[in-house]
Amino acid sequence: MSSSTHWNSTEETALINFLVEHRAEAGDNGNFKKSVFERAATHIAPLLTKGPPKQCRSLQNKWAAFCKMYRTVCAIREVSGWTWSDTTGASIGPETSSTWDDYVAKHPDAKPFRNKAWVHFDKVASLMPSHSVSANVFHPLATQATQDLEDNTAAPAPTQQDTPEDDSSSDNEEDALAAPVSTGKRTREPTTPAPAAKRVRASAGVSALQEVAASVAHFGDVLAAALAPPPVLVNPTPRRRLDAIAAARKHETWLHRFQLLALIDIFRTDVTACDVYLSLLDDDELRVEWVASQINLPNPISSFV
Repeated sequence: MSSSTHWNSTEETALINFLVEHRAEAGDNGNFKKSVFERAATHIAPLLTKGPPKQCRSLQNKWAAFCKMYRTVCAIREVSGWTWSDTTGASIGPETSSTWDDYVAKHPDAKPFRNKAWVHFDKVASLMPSHSVSANVFHPLATQATQDLEDNTAAPAPTQQDTPEDDSSSDNEEDALAAPVSTGKRTREPTTPAPAAKRVRASAGVSALQEVAASVAHFGDVLAAALAPPPVLVNPTPRRRLDAIAAARKHETWLHRFQLLALIDIFRTDVTACDVYLSLLDDDELRVEWVASQINLPNPISSFV
């Protein structure tokens, strides 16, 4: 981004709101196509207060700066001993000022957030790509369909094993009350054996209902599987880091060795930076400017490409 480009807060807010409204057009890595930034430039043009009208490249650079600022705030929020506030940022006081000074010495981009938050953090966070998809995600539509099918399925008749154990005590008490009181006289056992208990055979209607219940349950499983959204396939983090490092070694031959090592160190600690870099491989000029901004070079040096 050119140092002569001036952005006011209204333009920045309008750009972020535009990208939020068009988040469906973002790629898997959270970046937008050039056509989106061209439309965004037209959208924010009436808000210009200083300098020439902003072109697509200026908006792309601004989005890259927002991504970098987002990573900076995320890193601050993870530091043990500090308390992040949406109003006062890192909320640094006398007891934490020394640790803050040490941190800013290594991470100068964090300096503005000592006691000031970033108003756009939540919206930019909503535009960042998701790196994992849980297999246990709750799907309301699939769950409701399965529940409706289960409610319409006839429940099988209870068996002896389904009877709660607590009921056995009450049954025994009823049997004891129903048993005749002994009079002390011996009674003769009947000579005729008691008839054997008849086996209860399931009727054809019961069998048919059980088959229907099994079929409906199977249909419910098939319907739930059909309504569940497909998993999002995202390359694992190590693969993306390796791809970014390999691409940097191939394309960033204009960097000195220590500068290339600094870029690789960024890839090692920030997978979002890997995603942004890989998405810029088709635009050499923008990629070089972005790389220069990441390793704090004084000016973009796209002329070396």
